[in-house]
Amino acid sequence: MNLLTTNADIQHLGSLPKGVIRVGDWILDARANRLRRGRHEARLEPKVMDLLVYLAARPNEVVSRHELEAAVWQGTVVGYDSVTGAIQKLRRVLEDDRRSPRYIETLSKRGYRFVAPVQAAEPALKDADPPHHPPRFPIRTAAPWTGPYRLLDFALLLLIALSAAGLWVSRAPLTPPAPVGDASPASIAVLPFENLDGNPATDYLAEGVTDDIITGLTKLPGLAVISRDSTFLYGPRETDARAAADALDARYVLYGSIRHTRAGARINAHLVDGASRIQLWAESYTSDDDDLGDLHLRITRDLMAALAPRVSAGMQQDLGEPITADPRAYDEFLIGRQRFYLYLSEAENARAREHFETALELDPDFALARAMLAWTHAFDAMNGWRPDREEALERSLEQAGLALDPDRPLPIAHFVRGLALRELGRFPQATVEAEKAIAADPSYANAHLLLATLLYHGGRPEAGLERIRTAMALNPHHPYNYHFHLGQMYYTLGRYDDAIRAFRRGLESNPASERLHVWLAASLAEVGDMDEARWEAEQVLLANPDFSIAQVEANFPYTRSAWVSRLTDQLRAAGLGR
Repeated sequence: MNLLTTNADIQHLGSLPKGVIRVGDWILDARANRLRRGRHEARLEPKVMDLLVYLAARPNEVVSRHELEAAVWQGTVVGYDSVTGAIQKLRRVLEDDRRSPRYIETLSKRGYRFVAPVQAAEPALKDADPPHHPPRFPIRTAAPWTGPYRLLDFALLLLIALSAAGLWVSRAPLTPPAPVGDASPASIAVLPFENLDGNPATDYLAEGVTDDIITGLTKLPGLAVISRDSTFLYGPRETDARAAADALDARYVLYGSIRHTRAGARINAHLVDGASRIQLWAESYTSDDDDLGDLHLRITRDLMAALAPRVSAGMQQDLGEPITADPRAYDEFLIGRQRFYLYLSEAENARAREHFETALELDPDFALARAMLAWTHAFDAMNGWRPDREEALERSLEQAGLALDPDRPLPIAHFVRGLALRELGRFPQATVEAEKAIAADPSYANAHLLLATLLYHGGRPEAGLERIRTAMALNPHHPYNYHFHLGQMYYTLGRYDDAIRAFRRGLESNPASERLHVWLAASLAEVGDMDEARWEAEQVLLANPDFSIAQVEANFPYTRSAWVSRLTDQLRAAGLGR
C-alpha cells in the first residue's frame, strides 16, 4: 500500500521540513527554485524545476515523454522541444553526461529515468516563497526506498510536488485579451476521432478524417470552427465532448470513431449540444478504400443539414469536389500531415515533405498536398534548418502559388504564402495573402495571428493587438507562439509588465524557446530588473553561445528603426551584446 494515500498522511506534511532534498551531489530546494552544491548555486526556470521534481519523485522508474508532458504541462500545447530542451538544461546544470548519466538516463523510444540517489536533506536556502497553487501531479513510491525514513522521504517529495506550481514569486495571471465583439456566435469543436483498431500505425487516418471535417466546416457561413490546436487536446468520447464544450465555450461538439474493415472503413459520428448535453445528431458511415478520400464530404454535408436550422438558413450544401480522386495520394497526404503537425524536428519535417511529394506524384493536381508541401519549406527556413534560408522561402512561395485556384479558394495556401512573404520582409504582399486566407475562412486562427504579426511589424501594434484577440478566441488552447507574439505587441506599446507576463506564459509551454528568453530579457531590462534580465540572457547564451544581436535584427525586421534600436539597446544592457 502506498504510504501517502490517506488524508492523515497528507495532513502530516505540515510538521515535516520544507521541500528540500538531496539528489546526488546537489541540494534541491523546490520552494526556492534553486540547486546548491557547496558554494555553487544554480537557479532553474519553473517548468525545468517541475520536471526535475517529477523525475526525482520517481527514482529508477521509466517516465515516458507523454507522461512528462501531461503532468508538467497540464492542458498546454507543447512542442517536442519542450521536454527535450528542459532535459538538456537540467543536464547542463547538473553537469550530467547523456552517454554516461549520473542523474538522467535516456531510454530510446521509452522515456527517461532518474538514476541518482534521492534522500532527505535539511533546508538549505532561505527566504523561499510559499506555494500558491494546488497539487499539479501525484507522487508514486519506488521499490528501492526502504528504512525508517521512508515516510519522511516520500512526504518531502510530495510536498515538493504540492509546491511545484508556485516555485516563482507570485505573479498576476495573464488573461488573454477579450475578443473584439462576439468572435463565435455559433461555434463547433471537432474532437479527434478515435481509432478503434488499437494500431498506432493507422492513427493518421483517424486524424485525417478529423482534419478534413474541420476544413470542410470552415466553409459554412455563420459557424466558427475552433482550431485543431485546441480541439486535439481532448479525447474522442462523450465525456471528452462535455469537457471540451465547457473549456472551449463551444456551442456544438462533434466526436466519433473509425474502425478499419477488409473493404475500407466504418465511421460513427455524434453531434451534441454544448449547453444541454443533448445529442442532436448521429450517423454511421461505411466506405471502401476507393472513396475514403471524400468521406469527410458526406459527413460534413449531413452535419450541415443538422446544423442549418440552428445556425444559418443560408448554409451552402455544395462543398465542392473531393480533394483528390486517388486513394493512394490521399493516404500519403494523411501520413504527411500527421507527421508535420507533430512539429518534432528537421528530420520529421523532411519525412512529411516526402509523403506530400509522393502524393503529388500520384495526383499532380492535389492542391492541399501542394500547400502542405509549401509549408514544410517555410518551416525549414523559420527553424534555420536550411543553409539557404531565402531559397527555401522562395520555394515555399512557388509551391503555395501552384496550389491556388481562383475558382476554389484554399485558405492554407494563402496563409503559407503570407508566412513566406513575411519571413522575406515583404509585408504588404504578406498582408494581402493573410487577408485572403481570412476571407476564405474567417475561423482560421493562424491566419488572424499572421495578420497580427504583420500589423505590428509594419508599425501598427494597436491594430495587431486587436487582431490577436480574435486569434486567441478562435484557438483557446493556443501554442506558445501566440504568447510570444502577444508579448512582442505589448513590448512595442511600452506595456512591459504585460509583455513580461506574456513571455513567461510562453516559457511555461516551451522553456527551450530562445526567442522568448531574448524578448523577456529586454522586457525585464526595460523595467530595471537587471538581475532577472541578466539571468535570462545567461539562459540564451547557455543554449546558444553563438547568439548575436545581428540575428535579432534579421529575424524581427521592424519597419521603424527606433523600435529596433530600443530592443537591441536593452539586450546589450542585459548582457547580449555581441
